[in-house]
Amino acid sequence: MLLLRRNAQVVVPSVLFVGCLVLFYRLNFPRTSHFTLVPSPDQSSQTVLQSPSTDDLRVWDSGSAKPLGSNYTRTFVAGRLKSDNTSWLSEDFPDLNTAIYVVDDPSAPLHVPVNKGHEAMVYLTYIIDHYDDLADTTLFFHQHRYAWHVNAIMGTDNAEVIRRLNDDRVARMGYFNTRCHLDPGCYDWIHLDRPEVDWDPVRKWEEKYFTKKVWQEIFPGERLPSALSQPCCAQFAVSRDRIRLNARSQYIHIRDWLVNTSLTDEHAGRVLEYSWQYLFTRHAELCPRMDTCYCDGYGICFGGAVKLQAWLDKLRLLEIANDEVRKWTEAGDMAEKVEGYTGDQKDGAYWRREADRLQVELDQEKDEAYRRGDGLKNRLKETSSAAWREQ
Repeated sequence: MLLLRRNAQVVVPSVLFVGCLVLFYRLNFPRTSHFTLVPSPDQSSQTVLQSPSTDDLRVWDSGSAKPLGSNYTRTFVAGRLKSDNTSWLSEDFPDLNTAIYVVDDPSAPLHVPVNKGHEAMVYLTYIIDHYDDLADTTLFFHQHRYAWHVNAIMGTDNAEVIRRLNDDRVARMGYFNTRCHLDPGCYDWIHLDRPEVDWDPVRKWEEKYFTKKVWQEIFPGERLPSALSQPCCAQFAVSRDRIRLNARSQYIHIRDWLVNTSLTDEHAGRVLEYSWQYLFTRHAELCPRMDTCYCDGYGICFGGAVKLQAWLDKLRLLEIANDEVRKWTEAGDMAEKVEGYTGDQKDGAYWRREADRLQVELDQEKDEAYRRGDGLKNRLKETSSAAWREQ
């Protein structure tokens, strides 16, 4: 008993001391200023910062879904050129409400103030124009159906992404990057004012243009982040409530920056590509687990991160096999014409058998993942109890 009392004499004051330090830190060093832009009363062309109370900051980390089985309204937002064909949307989703901006036609019913910033100008313009009449879920997408950056398990098909996207997750998370694969974009991706010797001009050339000055222009008064990270490539879904956590004037401010910045169309767009997660979550880095994204976000559940990675590794083997099949087919199955052939007995027939075997296994495993994702209990089990509020 004496030993316990002596331990208590040491432990209790230590706990109280640590608790006081935590309280002091939270009161004096908030995570970020979480400003809202509002017009200045005496100078309408300027803005002032209005900070919410500490209680208000909590709403950035949580959302509220409707009862299970409820319907959600949706609007699909994208920009396109006059020459682009977006008929796949009406063909696959005849009842989907869409807002397609023609960025190179000022006379189009939906157009932007200036064609700059790639998709960013479209996204911001839609929010500004429809701030008071938003759907439950707004889908901010590119105009094309297929693209390399769309989820591989879903055939890089945006139609499949839209079809399977879980509005409950969007409502709970507030903001949902529709790309589950973390590379490129995660982790520890963009650093403001990174020294030139550390630039990666191939994988993240936009980092050169993302300076502290640019950050402060876009988010005046906000603390500089140590890094900005999220999966590329600016396709995401946002709930109505989350969009409205920012004042409409903040979207106007960012669009004005986009119009007036000296950065080029492409450079400004790429800067904002790695800013959306901050705008809608106040997290500078947002890199969710890939298996959680697929399972909770789309109902595609492989049974955990390890099994999902095994499937993706097998997909890579199929790509290699198909590449070999292509080589042998182009060579007319003549070994001497196959580039890199060393006589190792793996001829065209072998690679065709291998490709067929891998394709069958991949299809079977994917079908099982789709079936597993149909059950709520399976999704809860795979994504853990924290997944429903995981960012």
